[in-house]
Amino acid sequence: MSRPRALISHPFLTPSGGGNAVAAWTLQALREQFDLTLATLGDVDHEALNRNFGTSLRASDFAIRIAPARWRAAVRYSPTRGALFQACVMMRWAQQLDRAGRFDLLFSTQNEADFGRAGVQYVHYPWLYLPRPDVEMQWFHRIPGFLAAYRGICTRVANATNEGLRRNFMLANSRFVAERIRKVHGVESQVVYPPVPGGFPDISWEQRKAGVVALGRMVHLKRWEMAVEIVERARAAGAGLTLTLISHREESASARRIGALAAARPWFRILYDLTRAELVREVAAHRFGIHTMEDEHFGIAPAELQRAGCVTLVHRSGGPVEIVGGREELMFADAAEGSQRLARAALDPTLQDDLRRYVEGRRDCFSEERFCREVRSVAASRCGVF
Repeated sequence: MSRPRALISHPFLTPSGGGNAVAAWTLQALREQFDLTLATLGDVDHEALNRNFGTSLRASDFAIRIAPARWRAAVRYSPTRGALFQACVMMRWAQQLDRAGRFDLLFSTQNEADFGRAGVQYVHYPWLYLPRPDVEMQWFHRIPGFLAAYRGICTRVANATNEGLRRNFMLANSRFVAERIRKVHGVESQVVYPPVPGGFPDISWEQRKAGVVALGRMVHLKRWEMAVEIVERARAAGAGLTLTLISHREESASARRIGALAAARPWFRILYDLTRAELVREVAAHRFGIHTMEDEHFGIAPAELQRAGCVTLVHRSGGPVEIVGGREELMFADAAEGSQRLARAALDPTLQDDLRRYVEGRRDCFSEERFCREVRSVAASRCGVF
């Protein structure tokens, strides 16, 4: 008996980022139940995905259909970074593939998609939502009329309508994003938290460093200067903490600023381009974690820190609030509050033990197994074949 056919739509499946982790684990979750086809704009490196996300994908698990050269060229030579344009090109390509051979399930893992008929879409942040977070805005977005014109062009490329986007079954990566889906689309969505890679060694609290660890790219929206300030203030309050930032080497103004801060502080170091094996060992060797980005949609990095058993402090906004379960002692609004929270967690043995046990109880809240189980359930309910 032949299996039902599913089309997974994702612009570029690369081995970094939470959105790509969702796509990779969706393929892994559905590979036993469906004949899978991945509609995409570029090549796929299965080994790199497995190495970075902990999947075990094989070339035989899914067919890859790369969009025609003319569409890839349009994306490549777009005058902006064009995340929305990429998504709309993907809609057009998925529509063409479905017309050529109708699939039993259509599934976008990169936000809303108008397939021309109902499907499933996993929304990291609804692209129709306005205003966009300031951290996502570029200079050209502030040109009067530019954003409306750009969206109009993208919509025409995609052959999409707002009604077409709304007829899909919507999955949200957090309650924070589900609320924005409700505001912009007027519909409810099911929260399916992203898969957070595990594999962290079980290191006892006593063997861990009295230090703080952070994960993320060297970009301004991560606000690593605030993380440095928080740890510096906590040290001044008597907490003898170090700070380790694990990132990728980049040539940018942000990277140069953070590098200069590390060069002037012997207690602050930056580790670049670690392998996954090196990363899990380093993170699990720390007692504390920190994540300073504001209004993060979900936050794979703080969820990884929690999976590693680190008592992790997050900004009081967005999805990370859900990751730490809304625990007041683990949230901060600014550097002053963050340093107070961190210093108390480091210096108060009773609180520290309470937070350590609290984090231990949440380590598996965002596991890959949970994600796969929920995706398979959604796929089966929406396919109509099983």
